[in-house]
Amino acid sequence: MSAVLTALIFFLTFPVCAAPPTRSPSAASTAHIKVGGVAYVDARVFLTRLGLKATWVERGKTMRFQSAKDKIELEADKRDVSLNGLRVLMGEPAVFRGSTLYVSRIDANQLFLPILRPSSVTSPPVPGLRVIVIDAGHGGQDTGTRNKQLNLDEKGFTLDVAKRLRGLLVSLGYKVVMTRTSDRFVSLQERADIANRAGADLFISIHFNAVGGAPSVRGSETYTMTPRYQRSTGSPLRDPSDDVDNPGNRNDPWNTLLGYHLHRQMLGKLGSVDRGLKRARFAVLRLVNCPGVLVEAGYLSNDDEARKIGTPAYRADIAEALANGVQEYASSISAAKK
Repeated sequence: MSAVLTALIFFLTFPVCAAPPTRSPSAASTAHIKVGGVAYVDARVFLTRLGLKATWVERGKTMRFQSAKDKIELEADKRDVSLNGLRVLMGEPAVFRGSTLYVSRIDANQLFLPILRPSSVTSPPVPGLRVIVIDAGHGGQDTGTRNKQLNLDEKGFTLDVAKRLRGLLVSLGYKVVMTRTSDRFVSLQERADIANRAGADLFISIHFNAVGGAPSVRGSETYTMTPRYQRSTGSPLRDPSDDVDNPGNRNDPWNTLLGYHLHRQMLGKLGSVDRGLKRARFAVLRLVNCPGVLVEAGYLSNDDEARKIGTPAYRADIAEALANGVQEYASSISAAKK
C-alpha cells in the first residue's frame, strides 16, 4: 500500500479537528478501539501529544504520565485517576489492551484536554467571566443535611458561605447574583432560571454532605455536569438518560476546568480528605446555560468535621478557597483565549 493511500485512509477514518495540530491534540486524531460499545483512545499517544512522558509503574496495570507541571496516574479497570495529586473520576474505567492503557474518547476530550491544555479546546468557545451566580443550597422548609446531636443544619451554613463568597468576588470586580439571600425555599428550577435570566457566566452551588450509618466519612467533593453518553460517578449501570443532551452539557469542557480549580483550591485551603472531582446530573447543573459546579465542602454527619463547619473561621476558609478557585479558572480561560 502506498504512503499516500495509507495517509488518506487514516484521515478518512480518524478525522482531525479543524484547528492547527499544535493547538488541538484532540483524541479525534488518535487511533481508537471499541470496548463495550465505547470508543477508547491510546492514553500513551494522546497524553504524549500534550507533552507528558509515559512510564509504567506496574506493567499492564498502572501507568504514570508526567511533564514539568502535570502528573497523572492511570490504573487499568479503574475510573479513579490521580491528576496532579487530586482524585478525579473518569466516566469510564481505563482498560489495558495490547501494550498500553486506553481511556475513553469522551474522557480524553472532556476531562483531560480542558484541564491540561484549555487552549486546545475548540468547542464550545472559551467563555467570558463577568457575572457569577452563587447558589446557597436548600433553605426554608428544606433544611438540607443535619447533625441532630450538634443541632447543625446545612441550610444556614450554605447561606453564610455564599454571603462570604459574594463579598470576596465583588471585591475582585465581578457582578454577583444570589439565588437566595435569606432563609427561604427556592426550587431547583428557579435556581437555574435565576442564573439563566442573569446571563450568568459561572454558577456555583454550595452544599454540605451527610451519610447515614457512616459517621467516619468526611472530606470535600466537587461535582460537574456528567457529559452526554457517560454514566454519572454514582451510577454503576448505564441508563437511557445518559444519552440526553441537557443545557448543562453545552459547556462540558469548561465545567471540568472550573470544577478542577475549585476542588484543588478547596482541598489546599481546608486540608480536607479528597473525596474526588466527580460527575452528576444534579438539576441545577443540568439546567444552567453556563459553566457550573456543585461543591460539597464537608460532612455534617462527621462530628469532628461538623464542629469545624460550625465555626465562622472555617466557613470563611471555604469561601476564600472558592474565590481562589474562581481566580485560577479566570486565569486559565484568559490564557486559553490568547
